[in-house]
Amino acid sequence: MERQPVRLTRRSFAASGLGAVAAAALPRFGSSAASAQEAVDLNFHIWQYGVETVQDNIKRFHELYPGVKISLSDVPWNSYHEESVNRLRSKTPTDVMYNGGDWLEEFATAGWVVPLEDHFDWVRGYQDKIFPFAWQDMVFQDKVYGLPYYADTITFMYNEQLLKDAGIASPPQTWEEVTEQSLALKAKGMEYPYLYVLAQDLPTVSEAFVSTVFGRGGELIDENDEPLWTDPNSPAAKQFKWFVDARNVDKILTFVSNETDAVGAMSTGQHAFIVLYNYHLAELNDAARSDRAGQFKVALMPGETHECYGFSKFYNLTKMAVDRGPEVVNAAGEFIRYFAGEIDGQYPIAKRWAVENGVGFGVKPLFDDPDVRAAYSKWIDVDKWTEQLSLARAQRHTPWQGIWNELFRLEHVRAVAGETSVEDALQASADNWNELKSQFGG
Repeated sequence: MERQPVRLTRRSFAASGLGAVAAAALPRFGSSAASAQEAVDLNFHIWQYGVETVQDNIKRFHELYPGVKISLSDVPWNSYHEESVNRLRSKTPTDVMYNGGDWLEEFATAGWVVPLEDHFDWVRGYQDKIFPFAWQDMVFQDKVYGLPYYADTITFMYNEQLLKDAGIASPPQTWEEVTEQSLALKAKGMEYPYLYVLAQDLPTVSEAFVSTVFGRGGELIDENDEPLWTDPNSPAAKQFKWFVDARNVDKILTFVSNETDAVGAMSTGQHAFIVLYNYHLAELNDAARSDRAGQFKVALMPGETHECYGFSKFYNLTKMAVDRGPEVVNAAGEFIRYFAGEIDGQYPIAKRWAVENGVGFGVKPLFDDPDVRAAYSKWIDVDKWTEQLSLARAQRHTPWQGIWNELFRLEHVRAVAGETSVEDALQASADNWNELKSQFGG
């Protein structure tokens, strides 16, 4: 996901009604609570998305907790994993940070982040309120490490109008049909019907690939952390080959290096199909950004099962915060609960992201929130989204997965570019996996 700042103002927040919810729902703490947290500094580390919104949310938190000062650091999404590893290794002050299931086991095994539930008894109470795929992403060795910043799915999107103009009545149900429909569109003059987001340094690539494998009913690894793509008949190997053939044999696929460019390219009408984080559909159907707003739809992920990848990105408490003492831990807990938790039956920050940006959420109560449903209905078929959401699942993770993903993306890029064969790329990916597994004692 390419994280670009979103221009949201305090005025627009207040106008949406969410500002009033945030102010009214949270308790006003008395002088004793404020003094107990006096002079506590928290260092908050994030990737770059909606930075101005994050800063405004921090201001609102500070109004309620004047004794807690938040220092924000943000880095590009592409380099977040590498920079976070360097930051944590060097013990650059970090108390709360964004994390995801694909990196949690690595960071927890290294001792850089700690279970949130070990410090706050209210954490486990959220399990029934959070979608299972999102909850799974935040759990390692039966311990809950965070609460959602956001949770979403990676979905298959298409331009309905372009399909209708070509005489195609409905979106593809399988990847074979994606090829067939793309070839039909190509015969009518569309050079590359399928647009792919592909870059060696972009974490999105790994997650989008997983979602397409899930559509076929597959997994990347088995219960023993053994790679499954070494079998050429596995869903993972078939999907890998589909992308390579779509580019080099059928010549229906082209690619861009980031999601911002992908949204822009889809908006030109030069492409019909794409797999992206679901919230990008809100951008595609935003009349202020696209002349083709309203034409883009979500379809079930092509494949035998139509499953897709569901995930959570969440707030993590670091070991550095714990080492600083209980006042810092308590302040970090209040910060995480404000940003991710329930306040008098409301989820003001998660709701803000959902209503104003279309960003997905991990908490079930927002699913039936009338403001959220009204906002979503402007850019997505809510019934179809609900159907796809019911088929979302988390993936299996390992402590070395974040490192392996970087190596996998290199092989994937090379294969799609025609620089190596499918067989060699998959074998190299398996060799890298097995070497890392051995190094980690897996």
